[in-house]
Amino acid sequence: MPAVDPAHDGPASRLASLYRSHCEALLRFLSRKVGRHEATDLMHEAFIRVARSEQGRTVFHNERAFLFQIAANLAVDHNRAQMRQSRLLTPVEIDDLLAVADEGPGPDRQAQGRLDLQRLGAALRELPPRRAEAFRLSRIEGLSHASIAARLGVSLRTVEAEVRMALDHCADRLRTSRIPD
Repeated sequence: MPAVDPAHDGPASRLASLYRSHCEALLRFLSRKVGRHEATDLMHEAFIRVARSEQGRTVFHNERAFLFQIAANLAVDHNRAQMRQSRLLTPVEIDDLLAVADEGPGPDRQAQGRLDLQRLGAALRELPPRRAEAFRLSRIEGLSHASIAARLGVSLRTVEAEVRMALDHCADRLRTSRIPD
């Protein structure tokens, strides 16, 4: 293909001819790469860049290939920018993340929990030794009532009664000493 000499034709008429010849094909090309809405903007930008390059009196052997290469580069740059943008949080998203309520207990509930633990410890110290041991083995160690009965040398019914009485005693102590909400 013969070289195109910018001095031979006027740059404006060559650009207009290039636009008329390749506008639709370039728009289809860019639409496949970035979508129809963005393709129009990128197509116009590609023609602007061709016009700028012609001002420098550059000689092109294939203006169409040059135009499509510029358009392809613009599409790649656009897609990279979209990827970067999609990874960034918007100010609204940042505000939403910062506004998430703390799901942990507040200071008042933490203080109440510490008091409850102290009261539970005091209530357990009030229990007779065998009842306290049956409760500890059942609720803290996780042993079955049958295992506790074998370990303590008592019947299964005795273990069940001891654990129930320990639970009742602790619940009573916590209920009577609880600060109202």
